[in-house]
Parts: sequence; C-alpha cells; structure tokens
Amino acid sequence: MNTTYAPQRPSGLPDTLRLPSRDTRITPIDRIALHVGLHLLIWSTRTPRLADDRERHARVSRTQRANDIREHGYLREALLAPRL
Repeated sequence: MNTTYAPQRPSGLPDTLRLPSRDTRITPIDRIALHVGLHLLIWSTRTPRLADDRERHARVSRTQRANDIREHGYLREALLAPRL
C-alpha cells in the first residue's frame, strides 16, 4: 500500500473515527429486544428429546407403560389375595 497518498495527521496519532458524543445508555426497548433475541437464539439451538429419535422414545414409552401395567397387576393381586 502506498502511504504517500494516505491522509496524514500532523500529530502522528491514529484517527480512531470516534463520534464526538456517544450516548452509552441503552433504552428499555433495546434491552427487551436483546433479551428476546437471546432467548430465541437459545431456544432455537435446543435439541428436543422427541426429535432425537422417535423410535427410541416410542420404545421407552411402551416399556414404561408395560412396567406400570405389570406393577399395577402385581399390587392388585397382592391386595386382593386372601389372607391366611
């Protein structure tokens, strides 16, 4: 890059291109928008259990239901059995 044609500053300090007056306060609307945006990003990157593997989810559900039925039957028989 040819620096002969670049704008030169007499002080030798680099120009930072800062604005003369910058408002550092964040408005409540901007703050709400930032929070909503952050929560949307977090929500969009989640991996729901059902979407991972529908077949595995169905198998676990059937197994749990079968265990519940078997346990219920055992308890029913134990409660209804005649006492000696």
